Amino acid sequence: MKHLNWFLILLMALSQAAHSEDGKDLFAAAIGGKLDRTEALLAQGIDVNSKTGSGRTALMAASFNGNSRIVKALLAYGADVNIPDNLGTTALMDALVFGNEEIVNLLIAAGADVNAVDNQKVTVLARAKKSPHENIAKLLEKAGAKAAEQVPIEEAPPKEGEAANPADKPVEPAGDKPADPAAAKPEEKK
Repeated sequence: MKHLNWFLILLMALSQAAHSEDGKDLFAAAIGGKLDRTEALLAQGIDVNSKTGSGRTALMAASFNGNSRIVKALLAYGADVNIPDNLGTTALMDALVFGNEEIVNLLIAAGADVNAVDNQKVTVLARAKKSPHENIAKLLEKAGAKAAEQVPIEEAPPKEGEAANPADKPVEPAGDKPADPAAAKPEEKK
């Protein structure tokens, strides 16, 4: 009985290791443009949304490389278009790199968030406008993408330790301190 328990534990560990390798295989097939391999792995039941160590998915790989056939296959298997990687980058952001309109349209049609923001607070539209592909920015705007709102300085939240309104600043008690910090400095001799 003891050997049977060890055998079951070993079998479970090996199956988990094989599953994690399969996710890496799916990513490799997608980034390599291997449609047959991608579809075979998906047909075996590999999680279409499996991630690499950096949080990248097969859909991100295919979008980045501009492979619309693989993007279509992954979407058909239910790939989540809004999963971000560890840096907050989504498949739509990856599709912007080379300006592939077909993939951008596929991702938008599949429900990609056109107002997604990465970890650096850069929006999809801001990325598109920085690229040489002006037509992609227009596609995003047509799909509802909005520019990041700039908060005027007057309306910006106060920094830590500062009063919201300069008139609300606490008044320092009168004492040995001069009111003007410049007055505290002795005059330099010339």
